[in-house]
Amino acid sequence: MTEFLPPRIVTGEQIRAARAMLRLDQKQFAGLTHVTVGTVRRLEATRGPVTAAAGLLEAMCSALEDAGIELIEAGPYDGIGGPGIRMRGEPVATDDVIDFEAEAAKAEV
Repeated sequence: MTEFLPPRIVTGEQIRAARAMLRLDQKQFAGLTHVTVGTVRRLEATRGPVTAAAGLLEAMCSALEDAGIELIEAGPYDGIGGPGIRMRGEPVATDDVIDFEAEAAKAEV
């Protein structure tokens, strides 16, 4: 039997922040996540939880996670505990160049 997993709740702010943390423009991010630039713009402009097909949202979240982003689920929106992002693993020096495709390939192994 297939287990049903509820769709993730991701905010437009998380998507925009994740892209910024990866130092990608919208076109590069669209290529990384296999969506159109228009979709990236629409989702990033959303305040609060984004509305998108579950498969599209899961693919975007997986691409971000493969690139080293950890999506932090939303707790209460009051004060501490709201949604966020952070880099997973060791800190990266600001002058390092990250090969996201190579990092994603390493994660698949």
